[in-house]
Amino acid sequence: MLAVVGSVACGGSDGPTAPSPPPAAVTPPSTPGRHDVTFAGSGITQGGILYRPDTTDARPALIVLHGWQAAGTNGAAVVEARARRYADDGYVALALSMRGWPPSGGSDDCGLRQPDDVVAAAEWLRGAAGVQADRVGVVGFSQGGQVALLAAARDRRLRAVVAFYPVTDVAAWKTTTANADIPGYITAVCEPGGVAPRSPVTRAGDIGAPVLLVHGDADTRVPTAQSQMMQAALESAGRLAQLLLVPGAQHGFTAAEDNAVQPVVDRFLATALR
Repeated sequence: MLAVVGSVACGGSDGPTAPSPPPAAVTPPSTPGRHDVTFAGSGITQGGILYRPDTTDARPALIVLHGWQAAGTNGAAVVEARARRYADDGYVALALSMRGWPPSGGSDDCGLRQPDDVVAAAEWLRGAAGVQADRVGVVGFSQGGQVALLAAARDRRLRAVVAFYPVTDVAAWKTTTANADIPGYITAVCEPGGVAPRSPVTRAGDIGAPVLLVHGDADTRVPTAQSQMMQAALESAGRLAQLLLVPGAQHGFTAAEDNAVQPVVDRFLATALR
């Protein structure tokens, strides 16, 4: 049985990719279906896959963020199926490659400037025809969940965050992860510039959007305590927060676990965005 805990009101990079200049202003596609897109991030070009539902009505929008991937992996393609499903449910959905993964430029920075790119993506979506500008949310997985939370702390107009098994306290992650490669990644990528700006627990009071945290209770790569700490920080700040624990789930869910979780996520998004 899934456990929703509380509801309160108020791996290492193989090397950097070359920076790329931001493109000229690009109008988001307005026709239904799948579109490969590029647009400006925070000093880089961002790339992704935009899905638009077949409707003339203005719809809420979702940005979908992947987790850490091997160098050279197309990040948007990793979460494309999720974005397509959200479009089938009536959202304008953007599968976004975070900086450091093609087709976006820049280098993976463990959540330092990646949230600024997500804020830029949200603003780009708000300018799209057929998007309800006041109803944009973010769904992120692992590092994408970390970045989604940090983006919400920087953009109070974001209306919902779903963070699947996110890193929320980088310093604690380094000492508790069971993955032998992660401490080296943290030393090389996450510590330059400081871990506090990369740790959503330090920014909980700045997050205005309701948050749904989803975590397996057997996750040892990003231990379950990472979401528990985030829930506690959000509750302490008087924010809307829920934690959905998935019994026996590790980092990344099986198809059965994902199917069990998805109705809870769908209801959360429908409440926050519609």
